[in-house]
Amino acid sequence: MPGLELAKDAVHQHKLTTLTATAAIDDVFASDDAVKPISGGVFTVTAGDDLLKYTYHYDELKVILEGTIVLEDADSGNKLEATAGDIINIKKGTTVIFSSPDAGRAFYVGQRKLRDF
Repeated sequence: MPGLELAKDAVHQHKLTTLTATAAIDDVFASDDAVKPISGGVFTVTAGDDLLKYTYHYDELKVILEGTIVLEDADSGNKLEATAGDIINIKKGTTVIFSSPDAGRAFYVGQRKLRDF
């Protein structure tokens, strides 16, 4: 296993898995650590009515790269509007409803195995 790997222009070129009509995701890399796995990849959200509601079974950080992503805590109703350059901390057990007034793209890193969405 090489010590360094590169996914050239992965933010725009990596094929994503559609979750809803407005959200898509995929891991670009993941560790082989069975005890404390970590994975990271690309997440996109576009405007529309088919919102993604997701409960996190792991901790995650998101860095907003482009556009706007709105995250609503389904339990508290707290909303965050994140734009390019913002970093979001999502704690394990949080249920988030994702939306966007236009479109947004983020890089994420989560403490989970490869594609264990």
